[in-house]
Amino acid sequence: MTFPRIGGGAVALRTARAFAVLAGRSLLLGPATAAAWLRGERFDRDAWLADTVAALGPAFVKAAQLLSTRADILPPRTCRALSRLHDQVRPAPPRTLPPALRFGAGVPRLVGAGSIACVYRVDLPDGQAVAAKVRRPGIVRSLSADLAMLERGARVAARLPVLRGVPVTAVAAQLAESIRAQLDFGREAERLEGFRKALSVADGVTVPGVRPGLSTEDILVMDFLDGLARRRPEELGEAERRNAVVTALRAVYRMLFLDGVVHCDLHPGNLYFREDGSIVVLDAGFTVQLSEPAREKFAAFFYCMSQGDGEACADIVLSTAKAPPGSDTARFRADLAALVAEHTGRSAADFDLVSFAARLFDLQRGHGLHADPQFVFPILSLLVLEGTVREFHPDVDFQREARPMLVTALMERVVAVPQETR
Repeated sequence: MTFPRIGGGAVALRTARAFAVLAGRSLLLGPATAAAWLRGERFDRDAWLADTVAALGPAFVKAAQLLSTRADILPPRTCRALSRLHDQVRPAPPRTLPPALRFGAGVPRLVGAGSIACVYRVDLPDGQAVAAKVRRPGIVRSLSADLAMLERGARVAARLPVLRGVPVTAVAAQLAESIRAQLDFGREAERLEGFRKALSVADGVTVPGVRPGLSTEDILVMDFLDGLARRRPEELGEAERRNAVVTALRAVYRMLFLDGVVHCDLHPGNLYFREDGSIVVLDAGFTVQLSEPAREKFAAFFYCMSQGDGEACADIVLSTAKAPPGSDTARFRADLAALVAEHTGRSAADFDLVSFAARLFDLQRGHGLHADPQFVFPILSLLVLEGTVREFHPDVDFQREARPMLVTALMERVVAVPQETR
């Protein structure tokens, strides 16, 4: 699909509006708190925070959704407040649905409201229920303006000394491209169907099927799945919690290491744990397709890390990054080997992926290496997933669960190389 061209004036205006929203909402905080106190009520700061993020726009909502899973970065209360934005964003006015859906019994029922689209349950004439994901009015232009602001802000941030060597502009560009892709329902339908087929061999994973005959450019129609609810860890038994987390990890690893598809949006609004320990994966909008070399090298990096082979990890990073003349690669190898040794074999309760990723990029920056931005998205995907599953099964070993898929991915490459050289 095509996106509107956003000029410098429009970006400046959008930036000014964002600051105006922040200023206005901050001024509201004082009087609203005082008024609630005079009425003998407790001011709902959580609602204020969620409403402020929603008022800033869809790009800010997407960022908040990712941050809401990181209880190790933000206070738990803040995470709970931002988690409202998974599927409880203020709904858009009803859109005109296609005739095939209007002929259903009764009125379409809103079941979820996200930053880009709202989801309705629609009963078809034959009695089947479908989920209609309807794009919000005006979202294409407003999101394009947000992302243009993000990209320009990244270019400014890249000049800061503290970010020297970090691929800020490349990451921002790929992030913006990935978020724009969420507006393309045709692409999402293809990805969702690809997920469903790829994960059909995985036990305990359900992905809704797409109804292409009913879908349009603005509406994506899928099978409706009953019984989806965001559950707290205490609502599931210990065995079911463990099964659900391990099933989710293996599904993500299958997509990442075998298919090269990175699902960057597995927050609790898109990943559901069922009472029997099975999972449901929804929404394929925020996904990234890795290049084949990037897929192979990330799989090799993760495998070597799980084996505690820091020097091999360093070789892989050096093969993907740009090293300046005269850089001390031997020192970099030694530093990365020490970092890998420190983190190898830790459970989710002890393994801090945020800390590992930050120190990895600090090492690269300290040695003047320019990292490959395609390495960022798999880490982002695992960061979001880690934040989602940490509460349910803190002792799961992320690296051990990855090894079967890693071995399969690496063996496929070994078998393919002789054929490619014939």
